[in-house]
Amino acid sequence: MALSLTTALMWGLLPVSIAPIFGSVDPITITYYRLAGGGTILLIWIYFQKGMAVKANFTWENLPYLVLAVIMIAANYYLWLIGLKYTSPSTAQVMIQIAPMLLLIGSVWLFKELFSRKQFLGLTIFVIGLLLFFNNKLATLFDNLNIYSTGILLLLFAAITWAIYGLAQKRLLRDFGALELIFVILMLASMLFLPFAQPHQAFVLDSLSLGLLIFGGINTAIAYGCFTAAMHYWETPRVSAVIAVVPILTLFFGSMQQLLWPELLPPEPINNLSIVGAIIVVVGSSITALSRNTKAV
Repeated sequence: MALSLTTALMWGLLPVSIAPIFGSVDPITITYYRLAGGGTILLIWIYFQKGMAVKANFTWENLPYLVLAVIMIAANYYLWLIGLKYTSPSTAQVMIQIAPMLLLIGSVWLFKELFSRKQFLGLTIFVIGLLLFFNNKLATLFDNLNIYSTGILLLLFAAITWAIYGLAQKRLLRDFGALELIFVILMLASMLFLPFAQPHQAFVLDSLSLGLLIFGGINTAIAYGCFTAAMHYWETPRVSAVIAVVPILTLFFGSMQQLLWPELLPPEPINNLSIVGAIIVVVGSSITALSRNTKAV
């Protein structure tokens, strides 16, 4: 429970802490520092936890899956960040909840897993929650391709790329330890951004912006490390159900930010029905995660 809650806290904090530095650091450089910083911290963690006894079996057979996982996680990080830039922290976290739903559907399709009636109910509740969350924007969301609707599309693509990454990771875990695999994927993905990043931007930041940028890398390492450990000590459905509260945590942290540091970010453009929708999204995600694949529909 503690590890799962730590993961949820880190992911809930992430958009609120990253969004204030958009004006000072470009998205490619932010993504590079998140991936490289997270990978470096994980390397130190792996070394002190296991020494050099690591499980990382590179073969020609798993190479295509590794390449796919690296490309998809790189695309996910970048698309999510641009989507966040064009929308808002709570919108980004609600939309990315589509990812585990797509992963579930992909597992049913590729791995012949069953889709239970309770999972179908959870998916239905999830969709209703999404419609309520965007209640005040549905009429104009896709009438014109404005910045906000472009951000929504990018977040949808980010969810798709994460689901593909999750399916590739599921295959790679046969040959890699969980932390070793995350380290390899993060470091290789960071190399994709290095030629286009401008690392020197970090050296001219004020102390607050530099601290937020560093926190992005620390956040990535802690979130993925605790998530992996939680999956080891606790059942996957329970971990997923706890992590589903991320949108609510983002709404809470956004409210705290508005009270304490209102100059960092503009207020969230949401109403009470949107908040109810976010809660329903969490309920739908939790029902889907906690439902066991015992009966197919």
